Amino acid sequence: MAASIGPVFFVVSAQAPLMQAWFARTGDPDAGNPYFLYAASNLGSFAALIAYPLLVEPLAGLPAQRWGWSAGFVLLAGLVLWCGLRARGEAAVVAIQAYPTSWRERLRWAGLAAVASGLLLSTTTLLTTDLMAMPLLWVVPLAIYLLSFVIGFSEAGPRITALAVRLSPWLLLLVGGPMFMAGKEAGFSVALALAGLILLLVVTLALHGTLATERPPAAGLTSFYLWLSVGGAVGGLFCALLAPMLFSWPWEHPLLLLAAALLLPWPGTSPLRRLGPALLLLVVMAATGGLDRVRAVRARVHVRSFFGVYSVYDGRDGTLRYLRHGTTAHGLQSLVPALAREPMTYYVPGSGVGRAMLAVPALFGPDARIGVVGLGAGTLACYAKPGQRWTMFEIDPAVVAIARRDFTYLANCAPDARMVVGDARLTLQGEAPASLDLLAVDAFSSDSIPLHMMTREALGVYGRMLDRDGLLLIHITNRFLDLEPVVAALAADGGWQVRVLRFRPGETSGPALVSARSTWVALSRNPARLAALTAAGGPWAALPAGDDAPVWSDDFASVLPVLRWRRD
Repeated sequence: MAASIGPVFFVVSAQAPLMQAWFARTGDPDAGNPYFLYAASNLGSFAALIAYPLLVEPLAGLPAQRWGWSAGFVLLAGLVLWCGLRARGEAAVVAIQAYPTSWRERLRWAGLAAVASGLLLSTTTLLTTDLMAMPLLWVVPLAIYLLSFVIGFSEAGPRITALAVRLSPWLLLLVGGPMFMAGKEAGFSVALALAGLILLLVVTLALHGTLATERPPAAGLTSFYLWLSVGGAVGGLFCALLAPMLFSWPWEHPLLLLAAALLLPWPGTSPLRRLGPALLLLVVMAATGGLDRVRAVRARVHVRSFFGVYSVYDGRDGTLRYLRHGTTAHGLQSLVPALAREPMTYYVPGSGVGRAMLAVPALFGPDARIGVVGLGAGTLACYAKPGQRWTMFEIDPAVVAIARRDFTYLANCAPDARMVVGDARLTLQGEAPASLDLLAVDAFSSDSIPLHMMTREALGVYGRMLDRDGLLLIHITNRFLDLEPVVAALAADGGWQVRVLRFRPGETSGPALVSARSTWVALSRNPARLAALTAAGGPWAALPAGDDAPVWSDDFASVLPVLRWRRD
């Protein structure tokens, strides 16, 4: 970062205040008020944000993007040079006088920017982990954040800001509390997500619009943007670095909403009016979602890492223990001793991975070498047999601690399993070639998938780890992405044979097992090995590659062609 994109990005990010400072020194009639250029700058950022996932990423690979970026940077440098020469050669219409700024002004500018920046990140975290784990959903809060700058610094900004300031306290009261209610159903989650986005739009517009109305004359422009940037950085650091270490749940979001209520008072300037919205919001949070969340925290074990928020909790009847990552189930274990070793959810014996694991002794003998990417609660460990060698690859140390502390799959079924912590693309490359007979890849943290685990190069890493006759299993269950044609295209591209098993609850799962819909794909470079798996039983089906199926690679991968909606 320091040697490549970091300095370049720093230079590019400084263009907005630089252009405005130069413009203020020209002979243009609007030189005395250059802040409209900041609206134009953020409009450009908004256009780029929308264009990248919708146009650039689906149509161009990374090499083409690198050339485009380099050409754009050269063009930018030429335009900056041209602007500098123009500014130097013109006489200013308005003489720029020195503008001293007080520390009170600087801290207020930084505070308004910090709360807005923090709300962007905290809203994104809440939406993508606690409400809806949907691909590309993070684009929407960022687009709203940029639009609030565009509107706030536009010609109509003062009028719209005044309306946003009047609406903010009421929206904070109406939406702020219910945002934190636990046990949300799917339809309610969608409504809360929409309400949260509306709240983000109004509040950030009020904050940024207030910044625009309190901006200094052109002489204080650079100081204004410096402290605005400081505030934005503080808000980002608080949410991205401090909050995961301090809080076991995204408590930064209600804290930032309270801060916004303090910064955006009811009409009037008395201390009581300033404190009123914040105090009322605190009461509403305590009366609705706040108390509900407190009860949830007392009843469950919450663990937070930089990869998200995990919750471990027991069912109401005390017979089941759950592991969730945001809205996604990552494991389930029976607390009934007789069923404690039974795999459940996506891993029941009737699922694709369950049938493959049961067939391992027949396929590879008693000393089979098994690898699992993605630990979860450790459920798959209970398919282990004496003599087998198991290796678990997990990116998050917090998950390893949860699986060992709160669940007994590992302790009861595979206590000697080797644990490798780190990104599987990197840790697998450090393993000996052909050291596994079967590799199960279950690395998705939610419906948003890590693309680098589903590329041509990733399959090359998996193939290197497997014996020539080895078996690769990939879990592709997803509500929003149709990954079957992607895997089929990758298999055809890499010379793999492929089969798919689409399991539905109630299909040979057993009366005492809690099962979940799952789709597992089996791949092998040896057709005979895949035929033997199919012969061992189960509704394995062929997976033909579509003519327009994308072949994802490290240089090109886009989820847009495979987006879909499935409610079951």
